[in-house]
Amino acid sequence: MTPLLMLCAYLALAFAYSLSSPLYEPTDELRHFRYVRHIAVYHTLPIQQAEGPRAQSHHPPLYYLLGALVSGWVPVAQDVYYEPPVNPYWGYRYWETGVDNKNQYLHGEEERFPPRGIALAVYLVRWMTIFIGACTVWLTYRIGREILPDHPWVAWGSMALVAFNPQFLYLSGAINNDIPASLCGAAVLLMCIRMIKRGHELRDDVILGILYGLAVLTKFHLIALLPLIALAYLLAGRSPSWWSARMRGMLIVLSLAALLSGWWFWRNFLLYGDPTGMRKVNELWDGRPALENLWAIPQSLPYLWSSLWGRFGYGQIPLPPSLYQGALVFCILALAGYLVPRRNDVPWRILVLLAAAVIIFCAVVCYYIAIQPAGAMGRFLFPVLPAFAALLMVGLRRLWPAAMARWAWPGIAVGMIGVALYSLLGVLMPASLPPGTLSAAQIAAIPNRSTVELGGIVRMLGYQVTPTAIEPGGAVEVTVYWQPLARPQENYAVFVHLLSDTGALVAQRDTFTGLSRYPSTIWKPGRAFADVYRIHVPETAYAPDTCSVLVGMYVPGGSRLMTPDGRDAIPLATVEIQARPGPLPNPLDINFGKQVALVGYALDRRVTHPGDTLTLRLYWQALQPVEADYRIFAHVLGVDNQLWANSDWPPQPPTSQWQPGQVIEDIRELTVGQTTPPGFYDIEIGVYIPGGARLPVVARDGRPLDNRALLCTIRVVE
Repeated sequence: MTPLLMLCAYLALAFAYSLSSPLYEPTDELRHFRYVRHIAVYHTLPIQQAEGPRAQSHHPPLYYLLGALVSGWVPVAQDVYYEPPVNPYWGYRYWETGVDNKNQYLHGEEERFPPRGIALAVYLVRWMTIFIGACTVWLTYRIGREILPDHPWVAWGSMALVAFNPQFLYLSGAINNDIPASLCGAAVLLMCIRMIKRGHELRDDVILGILYGLAVLTKFHLIALLPLIALAYLLAGRSPSWWSARMRGMLIVLSLAALLSGWWFWRNFLLYGDPTGMRKVNELWDGRPALENLWAIPQSLPYLWSSLWGRFGYGQIPLPPSLYQGALVFCILALAGYLVPRRNDVPWRILVLLAAAVIIFCAVVCYYIAIQPAGAMGRFLFPVLPAFAALLMVGLRRLWPAAMARWAWPGIAVGMIGVALYSLLGVLMPASLPPGTLSAAQIAAIPNRSTVELGGIVRMLGYQVTPTAIEPGGAVEVTVYWQPLARPQENYAVFVHLLSDTGALVAQRDTFTGLSRYPSTIWKPGRAFADVYRIHVPETAYAPDTCSVLVGMYVPGGSRLMTPDGRDAIPLATVEIQARPGPLPNPLDINFGKQVALVGYALDRRVTHPGDTLTLRLYWQALQPVEADYRIFAHVLGVDNQLWANSDWPPQPPTSQWQPGQVIEDIRELTVGQTTPPGFYDIEIGVYIPGGARLPVVARDGRPLDNRALLCTIRVVE
């Protein structure tokens, strides 16, 4: 009964994840769905091409054929390759857990429940994927029972680790071929374990051949299951005819697999001149040489780990870092069990097979990271997720005393269900679904009450700005309480500006309403809601300064909505930007190529006229002995990187004479061009070697960020 209860819990959670994730928000779901629709409408397979909207045409077709079968009967008005409305503000500070612009697309009335048309077709394929995921969960349980039949809690724990993994649940409720890949990996692993335990038989060859052929038709990287199958034959015991039986078995496996999937490779060869089609993939998806990009592997491991456990959308909806750290600690403790010198009931051959499965696919993913910028995806390890879960549970059994070991799995199951529920209710749903409606009590408690209307379509009920004093690098939270008065035909964007008393724009945020989760085309008149806009003040902002907070709405590419008294922005409050403490003005720590750092700057004015000269003082510090004589440039930068003032010469003394730790003052005169039009302009700073490249700006973790640094904004007036 216990496995069935866990399977039911998995199904309930997977359906909840499916309904909580708006259409096409999971990674590549739109392109996967286009593949399904292409088969359903044109009755052919799509071809990889650079022109037009892309499908996942490089993938083998088995999953998409099944998707076309279950959804092809639904009447769909949209074209196969239609493009849903894109949210241009998506991915804002994507590395942070939160709700700010996490949806890549804008979602309208067509997605309301119960689903119809294209939404129904999407959900049918999603629900088919949930069923496939359920099969993976069940096979994980069967793998655990095969490994230790007398200790069912090992199987139950393995089942819980897979079933309630938030990323597995999330992708189970989405259109993708990684969940079917996990089923193929689990099925092949189970057959290999059974063959090792009872010895090799002819039926093993037939079943493994069929499974391997179907796996290769599901996802190309499952070709890596072949070394695992070969290893299972080697570990399946010896007999007088051992070598010939294994060779015959592998020949049967390869022959059956070729019968099932060989046509796919032949098609690729005819279309692309390459049986795998990967050469075309690398051409279209920015592939790169593996040996030249091995540096990307260690840099990508944190993202790979986090996306194995839960990183939703296109990676822009992460879980809190503490959950990833907790998962790492748990895995390290479980694997530490193999260091305990205790008797092991698990045959060593099975442990070798489990470990080899994980190692093989980790190597495949590392290679993919080296050749593809988007290779660090934890979902690529799903084919060996059951093997990894079983290794962890066996390790825990060795680690804990026998009397306590049987109580491990309930704790793991409860803990994983808790993480899955938190990930759903506390992370995914708030980031994906529209904001809640304000109750009468919440409306009555709104601070700074207001009745200002914009364009006659929305009313601002009040606002709150916190804090009112910050340093550069800090953030201001502006909460605005809106009440729609009508449902417009266009999606209006909100702007929040921090405008210096000099007139210069210090910081801004633009977003559709509801932080793009509640666009104005689906407003319900009278339904009040609150938006919290976080405005991050740049590290390089000039201080001290006084800024006004302004808010308004506009049609992207069009005009702003006006208040009844003719204003196009509503002033809310004043925010003081305070100078950081230190001996230098505007203290900074901008690392240029680990050679020199910009540690401060001063500007004699921030409002100027065409033809005027600005005095910019830069304060530099050598981070190590500098051998080269670098040049430093300072630009007044306009639209499309047009230069309106330029200062480009070596500092004095030359950088080769700077001593580490010594602060060097570098004075720059910037004369604004006589024809400079009125507007706002950035000051750009960079360091380069004459005749060579610019030094990169390096983040604290060593990542290159840019080849320049932007300081404050100035305003040019007539």
